[in-house]
Amino acid sequence: MNNCLNCNHPLLEGQHFCSNCGQKAALKRLNLHDIWHDVVHYFTHADKGIFQLLRALITKTGTVAREFVTGKRKKYFPPLNFFLIVAALYVFMNSVLSYSNTAIRQGNKSNSYTTQQSKTTISAEQQNMARKMAPINRFFAKYSNFVAMFAAPFISLLIWLVYLKGPYNFTEHLVANLYLIGFTNLVRCMIYSPILALLHIHPGLKSASYIFVLFEILYRTIFYYHFMGEFTTRGKVKSFGLAILTAMAWWLLISGFIFVYLMMN
Repeated sequence: MNNCLNCNHPLLEGQHFCSNCGQKAALKRLNLHDIWHDVVHYFTHADKGIFQLLRALITKTGTVAREFVTGKRKKYFPPLNFFLIVAALYVFMNSVLSYSNTAIRQGNKSNSYTTQQSKTTISAEQQNMARKMAPINRFFAKYSNFVAMFAAPFISLLIWLVYLKGPYNFTEHLVANLYLIGFTNLVRCMIYSPILALLHIHPGLKSASYIFVLFEILYRTIFYYHFMGEFTTRGKVKSFGLAILTAMAWWLLISGFIFVYLMMN
């Protein structure tokens, strides 16, 4: 009788999988095909792949989180895994786009054939904007990973306090916000920010920032309306008010972090 190589549980003759941990009874040496198969399976698994999760977060929004916290744990891609993958992608894309913007500004500065009008426009608008945004850009370049990781627990705590008598505890609100913030951050780093870069629009431009804030408020309203399951007009109003509150609280917190950072530098 052989034992499972993973948990050392006894294996019966002819048994293909361990009855204790589920690992295959017969294993071969690892090769690149095995690793690639695991990667593809991890992201595209028919039942709980990340792409299936993204589709559900678009079409079902908060229902995803509600079903997960009420027991359908195997149906969806795990919330923390999703959030961490997006956080890493968010930091990477910020680095790429920051480098790209720097290269564009240097190219504009060194181009001797730029017209006087273009120079005036760059000097009056882009350079002024760059000077104003430089400290903020330095803050996010240094602490973007921390900010991304802090967002979910902070907002979850705030919402839990608002819904203190509601059906969900802090951890269940945290699960919801791992999905929600992960999705909105993914939209920001993979769609919103690249579009701004292609159009040469500075991300600090107020009108551009307002567009994404409106998207976040709208998505959070729909998400929490479905997550809380209060399908009434009152439920819609509460979800909208909650979205406004969390946007304001997060803006105030980030502003406070930036203010402290500027005072210390």
